[in-house]
Formats: sequence, C-alpha cells, structure tokens
Amino acid sequence: MVMLTADRQIDRRILLQADSLEAAGWEVVIVAMPPDDHSIDTDVRVVRLAGASAPAARENLVLEAYRWVRRCVPMNGLVMRTLKRWAWRYLVDQEALFVRLFAEVASRYSPDVFVAHDLPMLAVARQQAERCGARLVYDSHELYCEQEFSEREKVRWAQIEARHIGACDAVITVNSSIAGELEKRYGIGGVRVICNADRTAMLPERIRIFHETFSLPASTKVLLFQGGLSAGRNLDSLVEAMAYVRDESIALVILGDGALLKALTAKVRRFGLIRRVFFHPAVSQAALARFTAAADAGVIPYQANCLNNYYCTPNKLFEFIAAGLPILANALPEIRKMLEERGLGLVGDMVTPRHIAALIDDFFCDEMRFSGWSRNVYRAREEICWEKEGEKLVKVFQAL
Repeated sequence: MVMLTADRQIDRRILLQADSLEAAGWEVVIVAMPPDDHSIDTDVRVVRLAGASAPAARENLVLEAYRWVRRCVPMNGLVMRTLKRWAWRYLVDQEALFVRLFAEVASRYSPDVFVAHDLPMLAVARQQAERCGARLVYDSHELYCEQEFSEREKVRWAQIEARHIGACDAVITVNSSIAGELEKRYGIGGVRVICNADRTAMLPERIRIFHETFSLPASTKVLLFQGGLSAGRNLDSLVEAMAYVRDESIALVILGDGALLKALTAKVRRFGLIRRVFFHPAVSQAALARFTAAADAGVIPYQANCLNNYYCTPNKLFEFIAAGLPILANALPEIRKMLEERGLGLVGDMVTPRHIAALIDDFFCDEMRFSGWSRNVYRAREEICWEKEGEKLVKVFQAL
C-alpha cells in the first residue's frame, strides 16, 4: 500500500499503522512532504517529495514561502490564518495544490491500496487509485473542514470532502463523534473508529528527568504539557494560571517547540514564574515516552474555539495514558467521556487563567483521589493501547 500525507514530521498514528500492517504482511510506502531541516529519514518506508518538480513550480513556491513564514509566526495565530486565507483565495486552490504536488511521486506506484491520511490527500489518493485500479482508504485524522478557517475555506474543504469521500472503499477516523459527523454530513455508513492510542506493552521507567534538568526539589509535582507551541491551544492562559496556583509545590513543564516559545517565555518573566514554569525543547518520538513518564500528571488545556477542537482527542491524551499519568483537561466532550467513564483524572472549564489555577489546585489537593486516578490509568493502559487498535486496523484492510 501507499500512504499519502502532507506531514513533514510524520504523525505517530501513520507510523504505528505502517508497523501494524507490515506485521500483517503488507508492504508499506509513505509519501510525505520534504522535511523542514533536510535531514535524512531513518525510516526506509518514507519517500519524500523532491520539492522542486516542474509541473508544480507555482505550488512549490507557495510552500517555500509558507515554510519561511511559519518559522516566524504562530502556526494557528491570526497572522498565519490571514496569510493562508489570502493564499487559498488568490494563489492556489486547496484541491489542486496537493494533487499537483503529489501526483508525480505517487504515480510511480501501483499498489493494492492508496491511503489518504487526512483531507488534503483525499483527491490525489482517489486520482491515483483510479489510475491503477487500487482500493481507496480515507483516514480522517480530525474534522478537517471545521478547523479555525474562514467560512470560505470551510466551505471549500467541505466540498472537496463531499466530492471524494463516497468513492472510498473504507473510511476511518479517530473517535465516535467525528465518525458520526462524517456519516451525517455525507450520507455514508460504516465509518470505523481507530483511536490515536500509543503502544503500552512496556511502561517507561520513571526517571525524574525534569527534576534533574531544572533542579527541582524531590517534593515538586510536575504537571506536563507536551506538543507544539502554537496558537489555539490555550497555552498563554495555562502559563499565566501558574501565577494564581496556591500550591507552591506544583511546577508546570512545557515540552515542545514552536513560534509561541518566545512570547510564553516573556510571560513567565513578566509574572515572576521562573521557578514555577519551565520549558524543555521537543524530543524525538522515540524518546518521548521516557520524558512523559518523568512527570506526575499531564494537562490538555485546548479550548473549543472551533468544532474540530471541540471533538478532539489529541495524541497527548493517549501518550499520557501510555505513560500512566492522571490527566487534567478542559471539558471537551470526547476527552470528558474518556476521563470520567474510566476515572483517569479531572475535567473542568478552562476559561480563564484563574479558572485553570483553581482546577490545578483541586487536581492535586486530594492525595487519595489522585492515587485512585493513577491506579485507574494503569488499568486503562491495557485497553486503550495501539496493540488493540492495530488489530482493528488490520481487520479493516483485510476486509478490502
């Protein structure tokens, strides 16, 4: 099979799927964008676009400009959203952009199955599947057309999805809410849920990496946010909240890189939080589990600023579970259902910094309750794991 993705740093979900399908006897190729740092891929399954093909010269110029801009401004901030809106309206068409970029490389292959990882890949995957008589699978990583786009962009993405989703031999997605939305919007049935679970066969050894790195007292309770430091993730309020947290034994560690790092660091200095909030650079996917396990708990402060965020179940939710961490999260429906049904942590309204601070204090205040969450997370690891989700995925492909 050939998997198509617009990723530069390839999503864990894609790599785990490739692993499970290879173990079941499939040969997998992953066609992806050129990496940002021009590093050499160690994964031999990955084939990168050349980045300068003549048929897509205009599109490549737009992408190069985008890569330059996103080093300077937050990914989902107002400036970036405005620039994207102008680009889609005046420079390139959403569907044609990715078809032209990927067609030359994708046309080298005639597999049994083409897999479109997320909506930008759906049109080109369909085109290539029809070219060689392959099956077509669509993996909707999110409710793509309901992100923080302009109304014009939302309509255009929805039109693209409506035009191609009915041609798919199988559609999968990350949770039941998004599956229901896809079925309702496009009049399709049988959307399968393969959640973004992580491998949990071995619990990472708990080494107090953050305590050692930041010279924290042994009694410090580390609350961890991990992921890209981009707009729309409520990180500004999360950092400010630490100024109002009463329990001085709690420290917030932010693990990741992104355009917001400079602004968040300045806020830490402005609020006098240099001994309460700490920043650690992003680590490789291979090393991430060891760092996650070094914390006491994880936090997911995402706001419902679009329908996609409202229904989200981000990778970090499952990474925290795999590492055995209780979770503090904003009260979004899929996350709330996961945490409350299984007793994995606390959810509440993260509307303002003071609301978040109150939740953080409440989260850690009852040691017996916290220990109960920890025990429940350890039990949940046996059920919410890629080992089980991978089996479900293989059945989807075997049915083709």
